Amino acid sequence: MREEARRVLTDGALRIDLGSVPEADSTALALLLDVCREAAVRRQTIDIVGMPAGLRSLADLYGVTELLPTRESNDA
Repeated sequence: MREEARRVLTDGALRIDLGSVPEADSTALALLLDVCREAAVRRQTIDIVGMPAGLRSLADLYGVTELLPTRESNDA
């Protein structure tokens, strides 16, 4: 999945829609942070929408919420 996200980053902006993901763990959080770092290095934009509450809680717990460009809905 990490390599796929990096490949997509080469095509420009990336939107990750987690709206249909009921829950995720720290591995998913690490993957999202890695993709965000890669996007920053490439000076590309990333948008994460519909983050599950549990994943948002983990990001809050680890103090990384501000590193994730999130929105509640997929409305552009």
